[in-house]
Amino acid sequence: MKELYSNVNIVGGGLIGAATAISLCKLGYSITILEKNPTYKFGNNHLDKRTVAISEGTKLFLSKINVWGEMSKYAEPINRIKIIDRESTNTLNFDNERRNSNLGYIIKNKKLLDVLYRIILDEKKIKIFNNNLINRIQKNDQKIHIETQRHKIISDLNIAADGKNSQIREILKTNLYKKNYNKKAIVINFSHSINHENTAYEFFYKDGPLAILPMKSENNKNVSSIVWTNNNDYSNSLNKLPDERLRIILNEKIEKYIGNVLKIYSKQLFPLSAHLNVKFYDNKTIYVGDSAHSFHPIAGQGWNLGMKDIENLYEICLHYKRLGIEIGNDNFCKKYHNNTFYRAYSLYQVTDKLDNLFQQNSHILNFARSVGINIIQKNNYIKNAISDFAMGFN
Repeated sequence: MKELYSNVNIVGGGLIGAATAISLCKLGYSITILEKNPTYKFGNNHLDKRTVAISEGTKLFLSKINVWGEMSKYAEPINRIKIIDRESTNTLNFDNERRNSNLGYIIKNKKLLDVLYRIILDEKKIKIFNNNLINRIQKNDQKIHIETQRHKIISDLNIAADGKNSQIREILKTNLYKKNYNKKAIVINFSHSINHENTAYEFFYKDGPLAILPMKSENNKNVSSIVWTNNNDYSNSLNKLPDERLRIILNEKIEKYIGNVLKIYSKQLFPLSAHLNVKFYDNKTIYVGDSAHSFHPIAGQGWNLGMKDIENLYEICLHYKRLGIEIGNDNFCKKYHNNTFYRAYSLYQVTDKLDNLFQQNSHILNFARSVGINIIQKNNYIKNAISDFAMGFN
């Protein structure tokens, strides 16, 4: 078994793992990445057709680590967000004219990965090893030892970036809270007849939200993505429908806002669940992104919170670097947990309660929501606070 040494080992080479590697490499740390999948291929027909909503706060951090410039070529800005509860008369409108910036950006997962991997392959301090599954984790002599079938990686710090079903969390037996919503989200990418004008929509129905996200035009066609949450049976039936029938159903929901669906490019189903680790560190290992937390997609902030984890980690590492202190000790890991856990816990609660609130369909609650929406729409202070949250500024 070949032994390798690095300052930081990262388990998982997806969006969060790749972004973590790049950010810490910028501080001069040597990085190893252990990825269970085969070598990433540029330009392949990537299985994940989803998009990522990037907040303005995340964009600023990506700019700080010199990643956003290349990424921005594939990102479509969100200038306005319209939230509609049941009826078009119950509407909240958000923009960001006061900050003279966008509310966020939409980019395809595949384009995002392409950009991150181009940077990784150019960085001499980052080494990625594919087709690796973790067999054992041990802490010896103030180092963390990660064993796979072919390698032993010896590092100061191990980072779990291996997703919701984290193998690292299972090996270390880190406990978590978990909720299964018994629903699925269908994600549909499609072209449509009316320009989206860089506006995102979120409709709240009693069975779950439907979001329309503006995407970059393709071949001079208007393109958007829908994320529609519903009960399992209905979502499964939508996924099985022929495109012609599905277009009719979608048109009933969206033609008033972005015109008719012209062509469906892809559709995928994803079961909805949420979880929160009881702590974000264990045995010289810290958890980032979905390995630490996942949420109901009602607020579209899951990936941005993962990037906030990385930003917090980056700032702690920068501080330790300036002091000349080795990373990965107990104080380091506890500091990371303290800086990240409360934000994740808050978002876990907010998304869960919002989902429950908008599913209620009694006359009293419908009236209360309508009154509340009208109050918020007329109150710039509250609206600004909500938009700042969505943009990652608080």
